[in-house]
Amino acid sequence: MRTLISGASGFLGSHLVRRFIAEGWEVIALVRPQSDCRRLLDIRSLVNIVPVTPNSLSEIAASWQPIQVVIHTATNYGRAKQPWSEILETNLVFSLRIAETAIQASCECFVNIGTSLPPEVSPYALSKHQFSEWLQVLANQGQMCSIDVALETIYGEDDDLDKFITHIIVACLNNIEHLPLTLGEQKRDFIYIEDVVEALVMLVKRGTDIKSSTGIAYQRYSVGSGTAITIREIAELIQRLTGSNTRLAFGALPYRPHEVMFSQADLTKIRALGWTPRYSLEDGLKRTIAWWQTHLENVRQCAG
Repeated sequence: MRTLISGASGFLGSHLVRRFIAEGWEVIALVRPQSDCRRLLDIRSLVNIVPVTPNSLSEIAASWQPIQVVIHTATNYGRAKQPWSEILETNLVFSLRIAETAIQASCECFVNIGTSLPPEVSPYALSKHQFSEWLQVLANQGQMCSIDVALETIYGEDDDLDKFITHIIVACLNNIEHLPLTLGEQKRDFIYIEDVVEALVMLVKRGTDIKSSTGIAYQRYSVGSGTAITIREIAELIQRLTGSNTRLAFGALPYRPHEVMFSQADLTKIRALGWTPRYSLEDGLKRTIAWWQTHLENVRQCAG
């Protein structure tokens, strides 16, 4: 089996690359030319790494047929305050190009990593929902089987430093004097990376079966732990697990505009397929913290 994974150098993408290689699949890893591919360095001889160029997608469709599965993880969160047009270009226009490439390459199952955030929260969330609508249109026209994943907040080893949980862990391990935070009343559903990978592998393997059994070419699944916890509670849990002296300054920062105060996955639909998360929040955090503790030099270099 052959799969194309976009955003393959990223946190989720690189985990998926490793898992599908372990499954014995042939993997095409699509990355931006400027991407940091350090997460793929030790397996670069086992994967086909393809930089995105003006012609790369058409060349992939022509040279790698058939590509049975496409998993689209590439996204632009807008965290670097990119223009909205850049966010839209990545999350909608480029995503449509990936979908078109999948169709040209005779893709049997297209998996899109979407978001659980409502569209009004940010340009990122809006653009992700817009692509989901386009994906549904493509699927309903019989172009391909599509699985759209409404993903909650993932975390795990070697995640990006601007992610919330990584930021808290790094600060606590470095025992910075105080860490400014919001009041922390908002509740989030945090899911460990290994559980996300298992959910996606199951959806990929069941993708065409889902279509044949339901007659529906587009399916949307929520993926999370199914449990919401306040930001304050998870920050305090990380502080306890790291044994940190860092003072958590709750209320030092204001809430963001359009802050989502509650988000929790409804796992009814995906549990019916046989998947349920294996890792508790504390177990996932312990594994994540242990990884950072073995990379203390990286932690010190990244401390604020």
